[in-house]
Amino acid sequence: MSAQPAERLQQTVAEGYRLLEPAQKYTRAFCTDEEITIAETIRAFVNKELMPYRHDLEGGWHRDEQLAKDTVHRLYAKLVDLGVTRTNLPEAYGGLAYAPVVRQMINEELSRADIGLATKVGKIHWIVSCMVTAKRDDLLAEFAPRIVGEESWTACVAITEPHGGANVEDPAQGFRSLEVTAKEEGEHYVINGHKLWPGPSGYADKFRSKHLTGHLGYWTVATTDPRLGPDGVGLFHVPADAPGLEFSNPYQKMGFSWTESNSDIWFKDVKIPKRYRVDTERGQGANIVSGSIIALGRLAGAARLVGLSEAVLEIVLEFSKNRVIAGTPMRERSLFANHLAEMYRAIDIARQYYLSVTWQVSRPDIYGAPWTKEIKAKCSAARSYAGDTAELVCNRGMELMGSAGYAYESHLEKYMRDYKIVQMWLGGAQRDRLDIAQGLYGPFKWAGSDV
Repeated sequence: MSAQPAERLQQTVAEGYRLLEPAQKYTRAFCTDEEITIAETIRAFVNKELMPYRHDLEGGWHRDEQLAKDTVHRLYAKLVDLGVTRTNLPEAYGGLAYAPVVRQMINEELSRADIGLATKVGKIHWIVSCMVTAKRDDLLAEFAPRIVGEESWTACVAITEPHGGANVEDPAQGFRSLEVTAKEEGEHYVINGHKLWPGPSGYADKFRSKHLTGHLGYWTVATTDPRLGPDGVGLFHVPADAPGLEFSNPYQKMGFSWTESNSDIWFKDVKIPKRYRVDTERGQGANIVSGSIIALGRLAGAARLVGLSEAVLEIVLEFSKNRVIAGTPMRERSLFANHLAEMYRAIDIARQYYLSVTWQVSRPDIYGAPWTKEIKAKCSAARSYAGDTAELVCNRGMELMGSAGYAYESHLEKYMRDYKIVQMWLGGAQRDRLDIAQGLYGPFKWAGSDV
């Protein structure tokens, strides 16, 4: 009896391509042999524990919500046990304090299986980065026990607002477009307004299950007074169960179906203690948002896009080995060999660039802090090139595989659906290019703008 379609296409998990192994692809100019061993450990875990469940992460073809939720929570808990959520937490709080390059290598390896799951892990890295940048040892001491403990927690950074998708990311607007406000009232801040798209978001009980303990809350970008621009912007921690939080149903999306639950958040007189304002110095909030959230978020996106692209290349390599044209494997014919070479070339260039930028980011005394226009330009270049690479690789892979790539069973169509949002978030591909230009000869403002 002939094999079923799923059985035939599931054979596209690649093994044995030395150029794609951590020891070959991660450059020792940026990392050590010991750090490459960490990447190899993560890669082995991904191949064994994550790859077999890629379809289940979105509930199978029929989008079974319970299957998806159970799978996402179960695999995320395994990643927590592995230690990946505490990789940027300082050792003083029980973290691993890995170098930034190592964290990006882990980002890449996780994204070979599922870029949404890698992003879920990254939410913990994001909030830790913000607290470290703000030098908030008290907040790190408060949240660290849950990050390093045996329980698994998720978190969210809330940025975008309904009236303008990339307004917060636009330096020309100087945060004056922010409409979510945080007003001082005695020993508290009272937050009001509407955020769009943050994830994972929703009512607190949604994030409690057999494998997921709960939600650490919303690190929310808000302003004390939009007229103050950078001096008014701040980052505020809002507990997940704070009175006054309301949520829409999650948006139904083409990708990131269940790994990232995105909804509207309404803040209705949400009261938080003053100590939950993460930034403490004038202008520090703007630096955290521009640097730790936007610039470094784009850089992490670059690593994830490279990991996704490599997974697609692996699928196409295996398919083209087994697809025979007139007695010769497809990939041994020069036309198709050239396409595969172009895919690899773009992936490795994108990888070496994001590694280089990450290495520079870890040396702010030489290259500048993440919020400087020069470093922001480099992070934007890394994400934009990696996004273009993912687009090229997914499109080319789909064309090479034809109907097999278009089929759900091949996984390629899911990677194609997933890469696009990573190319678009935090301002998008066009904002990347504008910020690259700003790094060269900015700052510049919109013609006729008052901000």
